[in-house]
Amino acid sequence: MPINFDLEALRTDTGCVLYFETGLADPRRDVSCRKALAAGFRKVYSLELNPEWIELGRREFKDYLDCGVLKLIHDDSNNLGRYLNDQDFAERTLFYLDAHVDRPDVDKLQAMNRCPLLNELMAIGELSRKDHVICVDDVRKLRKPFPWDEKTYGNIDFLQATRDQITAINTRYRFKYLDGYKKDDVLVAWVEAA
Repeated sequence: MPINFDLEALRTDTGCVLYFETGLADPRRDVSCRKALAAGFRKVYSLELNPEWIELGRREFKDYLDCGVLKLIHDDSNNLGRYLNDQDFAERTLFYLDAHVDRPDVDKLQAMNRCPLLNELMAIGELSRKDHVICVDDVRKLRKPFPWDEKTYGNIDFLQATRDQITAINTRYRFKYLDGYKKDDVLVAWVEAA
């Protein structure tokens, strides 16, 4: 979904150098990847399961791909850990988590989970650096039972489980909400500089 907050200001305020998103979506639209490329991150990564959107992204963002500013990754974001390592992500990274399988995509896409958010957070937690900025989109959906009809985890409070998993990475994480598709639809977690 679109970002309706000042991503460049968030990057500057938090000292993020890199941007990694899960869930590219249709790159012909006003997607977060487009805003990240304009916000001054040194490198932008986008992990997407839908092969059509990856192919469209290759055409839409050809110049950024050619100069190495953007890296498109075609995979299930449940596999996020395959793409994270301490060498490439030693600098503060803004992770924008927005991967989920919507109903029309179910037959076409073979995802391990309909909402891989908790697995994505576990992968981020494996990094040595424990102060990356984490943005979680679609909070309005996470406030409801079984977001995107995700039943793997049972009937849990998905938003609270998300916050708990983030504070398991670092108890110093602070939270606020910013505007996304709707008002206060993006959860932002950051650690204040010591």
